[in-house]
Amino acid sequence: MKMSKDRDVAAGGRLGRRGVLAAPFVLGLAGRASAQGRPLRIVVPFNGGSEPDILARRLAAAMQPVLDQPVVVDNRSGANTVIAASHVAQSRPDGETILLTSSSTFATLPNLYATPPVRLEQFEPMTMAMRAHMVLYVSNDVPANSIPELIQWANAQPQPILYGANAGAIGHLCGERMKQVTGIRMSDVSYRGSLGMQQLLMAGDIKLAFDGVPAHAEMVAAGRIKALGITADRAVPMLPNVRPLTEQGFGNIAMSYWYGIFAPKGTPQPVLARQIDAIHRAQKAEALVNQFAAQGAELEGNAPDAFREMIVSERDSWGALIRSINLRLD
Repeated sequence: MKMSKDRDVAAGGRLGRRGVLAAPFVLGLAGRASAQGRPLRIVVPFNGGSEPDILARRLAAAMQPVLDQPVVVDNRSGANTVIAASHVAQSRPDGETILLTSSSTFATLPNLYATPPVRLEQFEPMTMAMRAHMVLYVSNDVPANSIPELIQWANAQPQPILYGANAGAIGHLCGERMKQVTGIRMSDVSYRGSLGMQQLLMAGDIKLAFDGVPAHAEMVAAGRIKALGITADRAVPMLPNVRPLTEQGFGNIAMSYWYGIFAPKGTPQPVLARQIDAIHRAQKAEALVNQFAAQGAELEGNAPDAFREMIVSERDSWGALIRSINLRLD
């Protein structure tokens, strides 16, 4: 697990004079909240059983003994993560509500609206929770077992091939980047969740799609669909025969994604520092590391300032692609 070198220096960011004076009072409140059993609520913008839901529940279980406080998960799915994010942005900054969301919320959505429905400035970025990898999945009726073979086949088709994509999602943007890099012609088809995408692939109604590792690893192992490349720099245990995109010369057609944790703007810095420390400790739990290592994911933490800089950098990178295809959702 990789950890930012500066997290031990300032996990909660720099405290000003006012923050230092307030720290004993704020920590006293936090201690009383713990003793009274008021839970820390992790709001997740995805359904139960999804990758981020599982991550949140595993982190919650590991954080609870560190904080000496109940930690619960609150699923609020819908509107491309906006429902959950808006709820947390409007919550009291009292240290009892935080958001665990995907990179889409702050790295891609701001580029898709003239007035973004949620903004990074409404939150205190705490830490990245996990970095995971995208996989290029294809239907079995596509006669290709590598990226070059896929490009050759696609270019021989009289019509654009259909690929699974929900507008503005990371998988959609990876498909658009693939079109730009390879020159193949594709038309996007929307779907409902990873299961919907899987059914379209197995039926041959779409020919390819980008998605995470755990959603379809079993179907690949069963021979129901194929996986032609992954954004990881090495093969992962769940997909041992899938070569990295970089090895095939196409490392620039897709990007990995991440999950991060955010608090409402104005949450006291001492409270943030305590919770960030608990998250970073939870990320080191052997059971968590082993579970997510199977899919090639890394429980990667960083300091708030480094996390914010990373988000801004990725937002700019995705923004260039989004502007180049003139994609808007408003």
